[in-house]
Amino acid sequence: MKKLFSMLFIATLLGLMFTACGDDKDEPEVPKSQNLESVHESETDCYFVFDIDMTKNMGTIYMYNIQFAGAPMTMTLRVTVPVTVDKSGKVYTMTGNNLVVEMQRGGSWTPMPDERYQLQNLMCKVDTKAKDYSIAFDAHGGHFDESGKLQ
Repeated sequence: MKKLFSMLFIATLLGLMFTACGDDKDEPEVPKSQNLESVHESETDCYFVFDIDMTKNMGTIYMYNIQFAGAPMTMTLRVTVPVTVDKSGKVYTMTGNNLVVEMQRGGSWTPMPDERYQLQNLMCKVDTKAKDYSIAFDAHGGHFDESGKLQ
């Protein structure tokens, strides 16, 4: 009888020794890159594309058909800025000051000529769960503030 209990005890210990542990990873899986576009009805509307690269913790915001107060025409611009993601892995935040803006001219990107065109006080949030965004910044002597839905 003692032999039987000893064998059961040893078998139980061996079973416990080889029991696999579950993954204790509490952080959500964040995609390495995302390309998100704001909702717009036509190609002539003002809209945004948020190109997020979490391998570099950087994001590029493309601004199509944007027009500043007092500017005679619309422009296509882009700015690259550091990006962070919240604990849920769904809300991306991009902030910065003195950001160099590039303007699309033909098929190439050209940095804006001087610091008047730099973005100041950029605050951009992109929520992939709620499928919405907000972006605000100061540039070209004015303030820009917009929010909307993502496709």
